[in-house]
Amino acid sequence: MDRWKVGQSIGGTFTILAIVDDQGPDPVYVVWHHTGRCPMAVKRMRSAQRARHEADTLLALAHPNIVRSYGIAEKTCVLMEFLEGPTLRHFMADEVGGRLKLSDALRTGIHLAAALDHIHSRGFLHLDVKPRNIAIVHGRPILFDFGIARPRQDWHKPRLLGTDPYMAPEQCRRQPVSPATDVFALGVTLFEALTGKPPFPDGTKRREFPQLTVAPRRVRELRSAVPQALDELIDRCLAFEADNRPSLIELIAGLHRHIRGGPPMWPPGFSPLEANAERSSARPGTGPAKTDSKGAGKHTSNALPRQQPRSRKLNAAAQKSKARELVD
Repeated sequence: MDRWKVGQSIGGTFTILAIVDDQGPDPVYVVWHHTGRCPMAVKRMRSAQRARHEADTLLALAHPNIVRSYGIAEKTCVLMEFLEGPTLRHFMADEVGGRLKLSDALRTGIHLAAALDHIHSRGFLHLDVKPRNIAIVHGRPILFDFGIARPRQDWHKPRLLGTDPYMAPEQCRRQPVSPATDVFALGVTLFEALTGKPPFPDGTKRREFPQLTVAPRRVRELRSAVPQALDELIDRCLAFEADNRPSLIELIAGLHRHIRGGPPMWPPGFSPLEANAERSSARPGTGPAKTDSKGAGKHTSNALPRQQPRSRKLNAAAQKSKARELVD
């Protein structure tokens, strides 16, 4: 597949403004969309089938912490909103010690848990939650890259899917996956956000997935100021057995208990756990709803302090100016 270049016009639909990532199999570009008259992100997939899969998954979702899709262009291109800001991985790298402030990490975790709760309630699993797949846009974490997302019932695939350090044990062993699989990956992400380090040692050729044989480190080993209860909550997310991990609603409530300052995450008197219990009791015979909450999306959007985009990123104003030069 030929790589596109800046300034190249594609089918009269859009013009390439910047290259976000052209090292992977599915390159990502920032483009000027001629009909929409705005910058967008384009993910160029290897096949029309893969493009349709990711676009259809995103179009089934609607949440402030999930990237929006605008459909398909040129058969193999997924059109998405342009996320102006660094990834969580880059944001963390610019912080002291490569880790977030406690309040920022908690708020980020709550936003991401709410996004995953929405994904699960719509019948999907993300299966690739990690700092590189989270953008920080004006303080708001947004989950993207749904290339390997799957319907919850479609778990069996002939090859491994995911990113090694973030894969739950059942994912590594090609066993049935569930919402708890995404909880594990979110737990790894939160561990890194709080400590700047991974919870498991790096894999090797002889031991490809250390999470299958090695217990995770504890957060307090690397950051003693973290409350004991929060340390235990993150450790539960990393439990070997999926049934021992907390539900996303439990995780949201547990993280919120440790926020000591800043704007509230939801209206006074509201409790995700109570709202979830009320919803479950209103639907007799359905059992406890671990992944569907009225609280999703009701929190404030300010998760992290604003950060100037990294120098290699084009801001929207610069892109519009560049677009005028290219299309006029």
